[in-house]
Amino acid sequence: MIRRSHIHGIMSKYFRRCRTIVAALLTMLSCAVAARAQSPGGAESPAGDLNAAQARAFELKEPLMLLITETDGGRGDERARTVIGSRAVRALGDGVVRFTLDLAVSRNRATAARFHVAATPVLLFLSPHGIILSRDETNISRHLVMQRIDEAGIRGLELDARLAALQEAADRDTNDVAAVFHLTDFLVAHGNDLDAIPHLSAIAHSGNFSTADRIRAWVALARAHLWIAEPEKGRHEANDLIATLGPVAPEARAGGNLVLGLQDATAKRTALAKQEFEDAVAAAPNSPYGKEAAAALAKLAQGRAVK
Repeated sequence: MIRRSHIHGIMSKYFRRCRTIVAALLTMLSCAVAARAQSPGGAESPAGDLNAAQARAFELKEPLMLLITETDGGRGDERARTVIGSRAVRALGDGVVRFTLDLAVSRNRATAARFHVAATPVLLFLSPHGIILSRDETNISRHLVMQRIDEAGIRGLELDARLAALQEAADRDTNDVAAVFHLTDFLVAHGNDLDAIPHLSAIAHSGNFSTADRIRAWVALARAHLWIAEPEKGRHEANDLIATLGPVAPEARAGGNLVLGLQDATAKRTALAKQEFEDAVAAAPNSPYGKEAAAALAKLAQGRAVK
């Protein structure tokens, strides 16, 4: 006959062994969760440090998913945050670095300025090298986010390869103004005006280039500052263009006044913008800047927004 004490001893050993196995499984699960959090797929960067997030995306060779919202900004912001944080999006987020900016934090407003954020929410996907792949505002749905995630990988590689080729050509000969403009046109076309500014400034403020090239670069430089929410720098560049090249080139007066008019129109200083657009047209009506100013005047007359 088996004694009760013997049975008790067997059961005690069994439960101790079970506890050991469970503890080991919990330890393995904890390690797996920690590894997942640090793995490339779906990595998240520290809040508030966009440069660190972009550096991480570059290191991992993954696109960066950037959501810009504002706490208490409205239902659209709340819905966008819910979508981004949903299980379905996180499950598909492998291979994408995620990052959010809350404009309720004052320092984040300066960071977001480079993306010309007029209203939230804004969802951006950036390549590993920082080229803006897509930009969506309002109505940020789960379907849209999943679509953008699918597109970002291949498109990011394509645009980064294009950027590398353009950068190499521009670096090969800094006096090759055509190569530099190919690079800056590419950057501005994708909304990366901040990255174009140093290249444009180098041409605009140098006497080594033709007057026409300097005017083109200077106008683009001033407009780039407006785009990244630096209106005073934009006005300063526009006025410097008029003062420096305006006496010898009417196109410089047209380009400078065009930029001034665009900034004043955005600031709702309609009468001043109208005068500046008229000055641009009067200076060089057949130039690209005079023609754009004439189109802006027509929009003002119709009560339409000028951008």
